[in-house]
Amino acid sequence: MARTRLQTSRGRSRAGGGGLDQLVTALAAAFARLNNPADRQAQLMVAAALLVVEAALCFLIIQQVPYTEIDWEAYMQEVTGFLQGERDYEQLKGGTGPLVYPAGFVYLFAGLKQLTAGSVVAAQYVFAGLYLVTQATVMALYIRTASLPPWSLALLCASRRLHSIFLLRLFNDCWAMAVAYIATLALQSRRWVTAVVLYSLAVSVKMNVLLMAPGVLAVLLKFAWPPAVLAGIALGVLLQLGLGAPFLLPHPRSYVSRAFEFSRVFTYKWSVNWQLLPEPYFLSRQLAIGLLLLHLRLLWSLAQQQWLKAEGGVWPALRRFFGCSPLAAVAARNRPASAAAAAAAEVSGARAAEVKQQHGGRVGSSGGAVSAGSSRDIQTEDCHGSHGSSSFEDGVLFVVFSSNLAGLVASRTIHYQFYCWYFHTLPFLLLRSPLPRWLALATLAAIELVYNVYPPTPWASLLLLALHLLAMGATLKARVWGGGAAASSGKGGRVKHT
Repeated sequence: MARTRLQTSRGRSRAGGGGLDQLVTALAAAFARLNNPADRQAQLMVAAALLVVEAALCFLIIQQVPYTEIDWEAYMQEVTGFLQGERDYEQLKGGTGPLVYPAGFVYLFAGLKQLTAGSVVAAQYVFAGLYLVTQATVMALYIRTASLPPWSLALLCASRRLHSIFLLRLFNDCWAMAVAYIATLALQSRRWVTAVVLYSLAVSVKMNVLLMAPGVLAVLLKFAWPPAVLAGIALGVLLQLGLGAPFLLPHPRSYVSRAFEFSRVFTYKWSVNWQLLPEPYFLSRQLAIGLLLLHLRLLWSLAQQQWLKAEGGVWPALRRFFGCSPLAAVAARNRPASAAAAAAAEVSGARAAEVKQQHGGRVGSSGGAVSAGSSRDIQTEDCHGSHGSSSFEDGVLFVVFSSNLAGLVASRTIHYQFYCWYFHTLPFLLLRSPLPRWLALATLAAIELVYNVYPPTPWASLLLLALHLLAMGATLKARVWGGGAAASSGKGGRVKHT
């Protein structure tokens, strides 16, 4: 009897141990999936779960956290004049001053005024929907790159300040960035004309989207069909003229000077950065010129060393773009797979082993990494004979996001709401940079800390400056396309997609 009980006890112990082993194995498998950038199913599951949590959190914030009035009432006052028939931009004013945004803003917030009857609570729920659309769009951008693990998507939902900007402040910046990210999604899909038109639409809400323009141009120079680029630019300009026509025709000078006031200086008191300087130095022309030169230098370095390195730099890229013949482009797209294999072979053996481990690829005899079933992922030479070495989607996102970051680093004024201009870009740029992962995460946390310090202080401003320089330096050291990153890229050559 005792022996039977002992055997039963041992059986239960083994069963319990087997159950624990199964649990550990399952957790290890789940962790591995969460850490695998190539696991598309895990990416989508994490994104869906995060969006559900975000929807509930948005509802709770609107219900429980007091709204802070900053610009919503001023927006409503500015568009009231338009709804009443005023077309002179100098006469469209609100409690915070004159209207200083392009015509797209006027139509957008006039529509919101009619939709919500000016109600703050109703507007908050509209902005909650906008927030979820923005989050879903940026998650889609990340997932398409297959560069970061699924857990990194959670970083996009971890900002207290971003929730505040969308749900408790109702800034127009949110709309501009949402459209800009949708435009970037079109750019990743090689819909060149659609992308350019959407970027133009975003600019019509707020001009900060122009910070992405140099990067967008670099992508178009590198991959786009020249007629598609010219068509996109033409339609983008026509869109601006069409939106501005009701104001341009009767009062052209008033509209252009107000809606596109590039010389405007923001208030020193509310600037998160450069508080370490006395106000006269902050407002000085010397600082403005110095930061402009810094911006141009950063863009030049990015273009020469990363964006267009495979083409030999900016000027060779321009010559090749305008010298690209349709027949050469078609021939490049039909070139045999050996060209793709040659591009893959450029990757070093060490990097190939890393790609194999992270993405489940195989390493060829040359040492180049070739991901499983990746004939579509290796970029063949384009019509100019140049080719890159990182995924097309990853490269597009890096170029557009790094262009935007360069503009922020060289900005004189950064208000709290400007955080939404680049918050979504920081996890991508930092986690794919050469920085150790712990330092990248610490940098993200420190930037979030700075934007939650109110009012602006010199020490927070100094910290933000240091963090911006760190992020920019890491971005300049990152690998993309011709910079020696892991092999895999788009569908090869220039394409005519619109």
